[in-house]
Amino acid sequence: MGVRNFDVLPWVWTTVDEIRGKMAIDMPNYMTRRMSVIRKTDTRNGRIPLEHLRIGLGLIVMALRTGILPVMIFDGPPETLKRAPNPDLIRRAHDLYCSFLRSGERFDQDVSSDLMQSPALRMYFALEHVRNLATAAGIPTCTAPSEAEMLAAALCRESLVRTVASTDADALLFGSPHMTGQMLLSRGRICRATLDDLETTLNLGLDQLRDLAVMCGCDFHKEGLRGVGPRRGAVLLKRHGNLDGVLRARGCGPKEREEFRRAREMFDEACRISLRGVNLTIRPPITSRIISTLIPAIGSDKSETVAERTVKAWREFRNVQATLEQWV
Repeated sequence: MGVRNFDVLPWVWTTVDEIRGKMAIDMPNYMTRRMSVIRKTDTRNGRIPLEHLRIGLGLIVMALRTGILPVMIFDGPPETLKRAPNPDLIRRAHDLYCSFLRSGERFDQDVSSDLMQSPALRMYFALEHVRNLATAAGIPTCTAPSEAEMLAAALCRESLVRTVASTDADALLFGSPHMTGQMLLSRGRICRATLDDLETTLNLGLDQLRDLAVMCGCDFHKEGLRGVGPRRGAVLLKRHGNLDGVLRARGCGPKEREEFRRAREMFDEACRISLRGVNLTIRPPITSRIISTLIPAIGSDKSETVAERTVKAWREFRNVQATLEQWV
């Protein structure tokens, strides 16, 4: 969801040079967007949907060729104000994935039927599969303490990555100075928004932007304030100073103000997130693992060709990095 009706993000098309280096990718957000626009697989013959592999592979190869190291960030346990944890669903997706790995077959009526009946189950299955592909290709992956965009924002705030790939405004509200919403890497173009531009557009600081998100309705307080969107909310914040001032001016009682306060505190969690132990180093690809991951989707012969292409992209990226390091 992100922030409801938050149509004030200052998106700008620019060159990919702005983000060359490491890029943190909010993988649940990225895969959800990409998978929502692809043609659905016909599973009547028991075919397991594996379009996610092509999406993940395309991202890895194109990013490396462009001089970008994708750092894939995955969700940890969700914040309770956002949604209730569902470990049974995650466990079920893992079990289906393990069953698929054991068989090595793309045609399994039971697995395909379960995946197509539950979009959430299919997404967990896809994310685990893409993560294994990334690991085989030497791409760094991380599991966030909670929300992927929160860890990604912390990495960008500390200049460990150049941008966060996401369309979720939360990435900026969690403190990321730069967010990339669309990538046309083959053309060398990206569409991005920056925290500085957002602050300038609304004439609000980061603390007030976080107040505004809660007022509009967000993952941590879905209702927000009735009749308040980002523009009206910005006016109210300039008039009353902060969230508590707006709530009191509107006659909200202690219980309602407490609910808003708890939601607002979730955005401050990004300032306390620990980056200790986070490894963003690219590793040598394991060709045999790339091939075994791809075979069920595209067959043996094509898997070997694609694996060679992936390793080549990895080498090109490493050569460029080695050249840059010599000049530093």
